[in-house]
Amino acid sequence: MIAGLARTARADSSIVNGVQLGVQTYSFHEILNDGQNHSDLIIKDMLASGLYSCELFGAQVEPGIFVGKLPSPADCPAPTRGCSAGKGGTARNPWAWEFQRLTGDDLIKVREKQRRWRETAPLDYFLAIRKQFNAAGLDVFSFNPIVAPDWSDAELDRTFQMAKALGVKSVNVSTTFAMIKRIVPFAEKTGGIVAPHGHGVTWDPEEFSTRATFLRAFALSQAVGANLDIGHYSATGADPVAFIDEFHDRITNLHIKDRKRNSPGAREEDGATVPWGEGDTPIREVLLLLKNKRYPIPAFIEYEHAGALDPVGEVKKSFEYCRRVLS
Repeated sequence: MIAGLARTARADSSIVNGVQLGVQTYSFHEILNDGQNHSDLIIKDMLASGLYSCELFGAQVEPGIFVGKLPSPADCPAPTRGCSAGKGGTARNPWAWEFQRLTGDDLIKVREKQRRWRETAPLDYFLAIRKQFNAAGLDVFSFNPIVAPDWSDAELDRTFQMAKALGVKSVNVSTTFAMIKRIVPFAEKTGGIVAPHGHGVTWDPEEFSTRATFLRAFALSQAVGANLDIGHYSATGADPVAFIDEFHDRITNLHIKDRKRNSPGAREEDGATVPWGEGDTPIREVLLLLKNKRYPIPAFIEYEHAGALDPVGEVKKSFEYCRRVLS
């Protein structure tokens, strides 16, 4: 594992037979991306889920460019359980409504506000978040801001300073290879790690999806890791078990979900995200690999299928699945 990322186990940690389990806080879909600091709600949901380590989703704690509202009830009557395609969701993501962006002059205004805030906000803001989580017995392991190509160098630089204030080394981002090249110097400057998060968009060479796309990024710097989402990686038709076994020393943490494979030759992500056990993702095999080979890679639940329960209920159900496998 990338040096310096391992954590020391605590009595109240969600470690099962040596495997650190946790949650990507985006999983708590009742928390809107409205540009406010929702640390208190995240902490409440984590404690209710019984998970003590997390990847902190930036949109839940800092200003952004999203609408930050629930979709129309006429389209999606139960949005916190997921929406159907064209009704707030897509084939891959029932939560697409959470990423609806402002448009026109509204977008210009909020983007400028976000830029000024990221460049000037006191780092004590993030230090306070860290203290709030620690006081609740929770660990922020990695930070996941929403990075965009129009971000200034000052914003990118501050991102790693913010991560340091949070007490994390790994900044995990869904972005392009060109952006990773821009980000690397800022990670190196602070001794941090930038870890691209992959999806299933194999037809765009700028996107992270296949083994080759991650290898290309690894070659840039030792400051580049991988935030491997085993559901998205499986949707490409590849085997996450083999990837983890080969690159376990470059992986910061995993996202655990289940997806069906994309159709052969597809030019869209048509492999649906489904309840665990209904897709093509070897969740059990991945968890047992971590356990049997003692790879110190945290496995973070990411609730991204249309569920029957509220977000905390679905995260707890996924946690119990992991516990059964590892026990």
